[in-house]
Amino acid sequence: MIPSKEIIDNALKSNEWDFGNEVLYKLCKKNFEHIEDGKIIAKVWLIGRSYAAAIERRRNKTDINDDFYISKVAPLFKNSEIDSLLMSISREKKITVENLGIILSVHYYLMQEIKRITEIEKRSFCSKYLHFHLPDLFFIFDSRVVTALSKYSSRSPKDFLYFIKSENVDYEYAKFFVKSFVLKKQIEKEYKLKLSNRQFDKILILTANNNLKDQ
Repeated sequence: MIPSKEIIDNALKSNEWDFGNEVLYKLCKKNFEHIEDGKIIAKVWLIGRSYAAAIERRRNKTDINDDFYISKVAPLFKNSEIDSLLMSISREKKITVENLGIILSVHYYLMQEIKRITEIEKRSFCSKYLHFHLPDLFFIFDSRVVTALSKYSSRSPKDFLYFIKSENVDYEYAKFFVKSFVLKKQIEKEYKLKLSNRQFDKILILTANNNLKDQ
C-alpha cells in the first residue's frame, strides 16, 4: 500500500511550517561543524525544542538546564568524532544501498554519545539533528511518523534485514529507516517523481494527522 495522490500532492505544496524549517537548515549549513560552544548550543537547543525532542530531558537530573548545555552538551559535541563522521558522508547526494549502512552507523554513534550525558536513548533527537545537517541522508524519526509508516509498511523488507540487525546501528531507527527508504522509492516509481526526505516526512505527517481526524 502507498499513500493516495491527494496526500502526495499536499506534501509537495509549500506550507506555513516551511519557513521555520528553512531557518534551521540554514543555521546548520552555515555552522556545520562543532567547534564553538555557542553555535553548538544554538543548534542543539533550537532543533530539540522545535521538534519536541529537547536534549535536556534526561535521567538523574543534577544540574539546571543552562549549566547542562554549557558543561555537558557543548563539550560532548566538541570532543566527539561527529564532524569527521558527517564530513565522511557529506558528499553523498542521496541514500543508496551502498551508503545506507554508514548513515545508520553515524546515527548510532551520536545516540550512544548523547546517552553518556542523558542516560536516555535520544533516538528521535539524533535523527532530527542529523537531518538538519544532511537532509538528503537522514529520515526524521518520531512516534507520530512511525505509526503513520506502519499503515503503508507493516514489515521490514527482507532484503534489508542485514542492516537492521548490524551491531553498530540502532535497531528501532534502522527498522524505520529501511522501511522509509523502500516506501519512498515505491512512491517515486508509482507517481513518477522525485521526493526529498522533507517531502517524505510531510507525507507521513499528513497521514498521521488524517488518522487523528478519523478517530
